[in-house]
Amino acid sequence: MRKSLVFFILVSFFGVCQVSAQRVHSSQFYSIPLLLNPALTGNSDYNLRGGLNYRNQWNSVTTPFVSQSVFVDGKLSTQLLSSSWLGVGGMIFNDKAGEGSLKTTQVMFSGSLNKSLNAGNTLFIHAGLGLELVNKSVDYNKLVFDDQWDGTLFDPNYQTGEPLGTQSLFYTDFSAGSMVTYFKGKSKYFMGVSVSHINQPSESFYAITNNLKRRFAWHGGVESRISPRIYAKPEIMFTTEKSANEWIAGANFMMLYGEKGTILHYGLWYRFTQDIIPAFGYEKNRMKFMITYDINVSDLQVASSNKGGLEISLTYNYNYSNPREIRKLKRRQKVKKLGDKAISCPKFSHED
Repeated sequence: MRKSLVFFILVSFFGVCQVSAQRVHSSQFYSIPLLLNPALTGNSDYNLRGGLNYRNQWNSVTTPFVSQSVFVDGKLSTQLLSSSWLGVGGMIFNDKAGEGSLKTTQVMFSGSLNKSLNAGNTLFIHAGLGLELVNKSVDYNKLVFDDQWDGTLFDPNYQTGEPLGTQSLFYTDFSAGSMVTYFKGKSKYFMGVSVSHINQPSESFYAITNNLKRRFAWHGGVESRISPRIYAKPEIMFTTEKSANEWIAGANFMMLYGEKGTILHYGLWYRFTQDIIPAFGYEKNRMKFMITYDINVSDLQVASSNKGGLEISLTYNYNYSNPREIRKLKRRQKVKKLGDKAISCPKFSHED
């Protein structure tokens, strides 16, 4: 009971006073591409992509931290871009944290330029920019302060003498990123870097300046066919903001099942010193469902009973278009406008 109370007080304190902390804490970072790196906007094997994500964390310790997001992005191609294309997309993100109902609502617009660097279309560079409109709010009536305790008793009707600030704030944020993709044989290699809070906006509920520190993210991996029916995709991600660092590494495997395009996903990830994360998924007709669960192995495991966070994502892809086949697509565009029907060309990926 005492440990839970201490944890609750810490969560309440940092939730209000150190609200400048982190972005969404996601185990399926690969399922929220626009938030990871704006250079990933429109960077897929399809002309149109959309996704939903839901995360529930620390339900076993305190009031759960709940995050939800929805995004959509796609490709724009013109004759002027030759073997390249533009990516455009948008995302809405909502997060509710702790007893004080600390809420974050974020609307993001992003764009990218995706450029082929060689005649064989095996090497691409991607650069992206993101604009974010952010609102944060908190309900002070749901917080507990020291002067509301009388020894072991709590008086919820007592008006705290704590100096309280505004309950809502708005600001604009900017992000940028770049990425390189290289195709070789049956494998695709990728590596990227992004930076958030470029303009270091002030985020404070009080009449003081509290500028966000820039957040950097590095990520990379490879997608490869290891047998006629099995694909592997190991990845690694590192983020840092001020003194807060996070490493996630692991791999997802995709297995073609049956003759009707069913794909089974399974994998294992590790958030360094914090969580072991098994992953499972099912894909059919370009609709992919993924579920992960954080098994907490940090110092908090005594209070959490090894229970971390449940995360669910749903992704849908439309109208296949492999970047390596962009020239075939260009020739086809002269006859039929892009997006009117599926494009018939060889596939790199395992997806339908």
